[in-house]
Amino acid sequence: MTEILHKDISFAVNGCIFDVHNNIGPGVREDSYQKGMEISLAHRGLPFIAKPHTRRALLHRGEVADVFEPDFVVADRLILELKAQREGLNRINFMQTLNYVKFWGFSLGLLANFAEARAVIARVPYQPRRVEIVEGYAFIEPLLTPSVREELGVVRDSLLDLHREFGVGFWDTTYRNLADIEFRHRGLACRRNLEVTPRLHGRDLPSSPITPLKVGSNLLVEVEALHKEVTGRAIRTMQSHLELTRAQIGIVVNFGRDRFEIRGVAPLKR
Repeated sequence: MTEILHKDISFAVNGCIFDVHNNIGPGVREDSYQKGMEISLAHRGLPFIAKPHTRRALLHRGEVADVFEPDFVVADRLILELKAQREGLNRINFMQTLNYVKFWGFSLGLLANFAEARAVIARVPYQPRRVEIVEGYAFIEPLLTPSVREELGVVRDSLLDLHREFGVGFWDTTYRNLADIEFRHRGLACRRNLEVTPRLHGRDLPSSPITPLKVGSNLLVEVEALHKEVTGRAIRTMQSHLELTRAQIGIVVNFGRDRFEIRGVAPLKR
């Protein structure tokens, strides 16, 4: 039978969650549950730090790559994140909590939703694991001029070094910020917050922001995280973005929980 992580402290926190929900019920603002949990945790003698005092920055090369502010750090052992969502918990909530757990170097987070008839509590464990590294450049090999090959080499080395230093478990925005900082540190021009204007039958359509980084002179780099692999959707989206930006080569990287993957993407042949 699998041992329950931090059994005593997590059961005590669960009791506080039920205490707050039973006394307040669903249907009020999230900050009311936040204050209620502060009172309940203190009443049970559980040590905690509550936001905004939990706010911490992830630094890389002297720059802020991301800022994390969980609702609670309890007993310096687990993260507690609160929601009041009538639609229930979603993937973003779990990813957010996982980010906090990883950043603090803990092994467990608790995610609680107070908006339903009964309090819903989800456990979010994190354990560092061996990750398969997969690279694929066959589709872009014919497009690699000497200058592009040199830029690609810097991009590849940067991504591999980020994986070695930070591992997996953060979400895509964190890794995208880290990649932006690292590319610039290594002397590559890097543009973000790109915007494209699609066209149909000679007419402009509304402009749209896109997430890839424009790196060097010819590369478009998309950073994803927590997927099992680089998906067909990610590849097709990159092909669309290559056409809209006129970049020559795309790179999709996925900091997956079991698989770190870099995939070269060529433009669609029309």
